[in-house]
Amino acid sequence: MKRHIAFFIFLFSYSIATAQEVDLTDEFLQLEEYLTVMDSLNESVSQAPVKWHLLHLLQVINGTMATATHSDPDGFESKSSFEWFYVSTTGKIPRGVGKAPDAVNPSFDISEDDIRIELEAAKLSLMQWSDLDDDNYFRHPVFLDLNKRKLKKFLKIHTRHHLHIVEDIVEL
Repeated sequence: MKRHIAFFIFLFSYSIATAQEVDLTDEFLQLEEYLTVMDSLNESVSQAPVKWHLLHLLQVINGTMATATHSDPDGFESKSSFEWFYVSTTGKIPRGVGKAPDAVNPSFDISEDDIRIELEAAKLSLMQWSDLDDDNYFRHPVFLDLNKRKLKKFLKIHTRHHLHIVEDIVEL
């Protein structure tokens, strides 16, 4: 029992200590490297080509940041779902379980310019991170309300999730 309590205290203190900013520099560099193989497709890994995953993850960053920026901190509900607990503690999103909402579900007709424009927008939107109130939030359909602290973790996990899929597409 004491180990369980110590584990949860560690998770809680780690989460609070890491809420300062979102650094996706390494992930963005990796994304840019994948532009050379953006048309690659391996249906045994994903029905979507590399370019879809790259644009999707950027649209998620931009969409969640825009929503959080314009959210009313007083509307934040501090509830969590089991799914969020699982994803936030493992750092992984199970593959093939979720479906991208229409707003971040691009067609397959994607150019390199489309991705580069969205990438620059993502870099700019993340520069606004420090302007967010701790309780600005994004309401996720499964994970519920993600405040600044949870949103930071979500953006990192979601971005890495799609970069791992891209890695598997081009590797196989």
